[in-house]
Amino acid sequence: MDLLNEGLKKLGISITAEQRKKLDIFKSEIALFNPVYKLVSYEEESDLIIRHFLDCLAGVPVIKKELGDGVLADLGSGAGFPGIILAIMLEDNEIVLVERMKRRVDFLRNVILRCKLSNVKIINRDVKEVDDKFDVVTCRAFHPIYDIIKDVERIMKEGGAFMAYKGQRNYVEAELSDLCGYDYSFDDVKVPFLDEPRMICTIKRK
Repeated sequence: MDLLNEGLKKLGISITAEQRKKLDIFKSEIALFNPVYKLVSYEEESDLIIRHFLDCLAGVPVIKKELGDGVLADLGSGAGFPGIILAIMLEDNEIVLVERMKRRVDFLRNVILRCKLSNVKIINRDVKEVDDKFDVVTCRAFHPIYDIIKDVERIMKEGGAFMAYKGQRNYVEAELSDLCGYDYSFDDVKVPFLDEPRMICTIKRK
């Protein structure tokens, strides 16, 4: 079974042959470099597809609806989840990968070249040093929301949104419990072949 293709069907997401080719190249680059770079945790290829590729893909429709034709930043992009996935799927949007570790930046640059992604740029800095502003800021497996919200707010455009990939709602609500001056909402997403809760938490200034 083509696990990625079946997962996309379950998500109701259609992709072009070129997008599928880029996803496969990205997957092969992770398999090649992960033993040395320790980019992402997985055991079998099925784990990589389900817990990383499909997990990121499940949030694409929610993010696309909010983003429109805007510019998106992925904080702590690491192995490229979700930034590279979003760049492949949202071809008409500029995607900015914010990553401070050089070896991860080197990996991301290689992926961008191999996948011929013309809509991506990298900022090799800590988020605290970023000066640009974005319509949507996202992250996955990064810091707790309360730890980075001030830095995120500083780089969001007026009317922008922070859209974080998250898991169990009670944990997310605990991260949000002491935040003042923000509205937030949850979009539950179902990751194919994964029996664990996933969501996109969207935070905006009041």
